Amino acid sequence: MKKLLLPFCSLLFFSCSTISNFFIPGEFDVINENISIEYFTIAEGYYDLEKYSKAIEYYKLAMKNQDLYYTSFYKIAKSYALLKEWNEALVYYKELLERDSENTSLKLSVSYITAMSGKTDEAIAQYEELLVENPNDQFILENYIALLIFAERGEDAEKNLLELKKKFPDSKEIKEFAARIAELVENPDSDLGEVEDEDFEDDRETEAR
Repeated sequence: MKKLLLPFCSLLFFSCSTISNFFIPGEFDVINENISIEYFTIAEGYYDLEKYSKAIEYYKLAMKNQDLYYTSFYKIAKSYALLKEWNEALVYYKELLERDSENTSLKLSVSYITAMSGKTDEAIAQYEELLVENPNDQFILENYIALLIFAERGEDAEKNLLELKKKFPDSKEIKEFAARIAELVENPDSDLGEVEDEDFEDDRETEAR
């Protein structure tokens, strides 16, 4: 009795015409990984060109690669901040902070973005907490004073300016702050010193880190 010989392709459950499309195990993962790396490279190019909206688009595609996920996530957060899309930036920075709750740089970014998004009281509370944790950080103290001035809390700003002058007498912000506080407080503390007449910007901006 003759044995039934099945064609090789039938045993593989596809036709001979598709044999060239057969993938080895893991090949899809390698392909997807390479594509994600290309997306990330494109995103970095757009970021360097300050085309942050396009950068965000490609960073999101690169996030499909787990090795690039959080690097891309951080760059998306920073891109939104640079675009001054504060609400979007805040969502991303808060999630980053949840993963790294002791990161002072992230806390400072969240505080700054919170202020820029119009949540002044919440931002002031965040800066106060930062100052308790970092009492000798000049940058945090300067930003806190700037925010108090913006919120027209002259007396609080004056008190902290005296602290700035005591701890960091070489701060370039002292004269500007003193002039702005003098507009808010009837009798500013004489310890602030004389202030030269200069034109100052209405708002003091700092970039999210």
